[in-house]
Amino acid sequence: MKTHKILIANDQNVDFLVISSYIKLTNEDIEIVRAENGLIAFEKAKEVLPDLIIMDWEMPELNGIESIKKLKADDDTKEIPVIMITAVNKSTENLNTAFNAGAIDFVRYPIDKIELQARIKSVLLLSLYYKEMVHAEKQARELLEEIIERKKIELSLLTLTSIHKRNLLSELKKQVDELSEANPEIRGISNIYSIIRSYEESESDWIVFEKHFEEIHNGFFERLENASVSELSQGERRFAAFIRSGLASDQIAKMMSISMEGVKKNRYRLRKKLGIETSESLDKIIESI
Repeated sequence: MKTHKILIANDQNVDFLVISSYIKLTNEDIEIVRAENGLIAFEKAKEVLPDLIIMDWEMPELNGIESIKKLKADDDTKEIPVIMITAVNKSTENLNTAFNAGAIDFVRYPIDKIELQARIKSVLLLSLYYKEMVHAEKQARELLEEIIERKKIELSLLTLTSIHKRNLLSELKKQVDELSEANPEIRGISNIYSIIRSYEESESDWIVFEKHFEEIHNGFFERLENASVSELSQGERRFAAFIRSGLASDQIAKMMSISMEGVKKNRYRLRKKLGIETSESLDKIIESI
């Protein structure tokens, strides 16, 4: 069974002992920590990070409301639930003041044992549920980040493989050209050119790239279309995706089987269709989409 920590902020010994005794009668495994004023309550809360704070309104140094505000302004303590207890400030307006400061519940003196125990149990259950939810969300977020990071690595490897393949095709074509020039009568050269061309024009690399890209940058192409002032061609969509993936101009040229001059023209056309001024960075605009 989990041990709950409850911080009682109260400057009156009698009140502290009464509240402590009521808490112990809940049969919960609870560790009680005391703070004699609102300032010490904040410091103790930072130190022990209790599951619940029971805060008296009227205290020296820092009253309950001021202490709650201080707790809620601090990243380490802002999620700790606080029950406010008061003997003096009992009006609806006071209740609103406590809730607006960040209190989750409100108990009036004289304290009813059953009421206090019920509220403590309810808040502890809510606190436990909230912590479990936060933990689950954190785990899910970390898992998603891990998956996305793995997908980025896969996309990088796919890109490098595709670039390497296109480099090989380019080198092969160069060697075939040299062979054809040296031996003009050799047969089958045209068939080799056709095979090389079919690989260069193949959509398989893009299909695989697009699938992995969408898994990492979900909805990118839709947002890109919404940001453009005129309809984008398939080539322009690809060009934008390669920029978003962080590819250098020479890598984009290889992936799209175009020259460096072709890359410049594509940049110019994409700028116009996205309505980007010459003083603005195309890469940064694409990254923000």
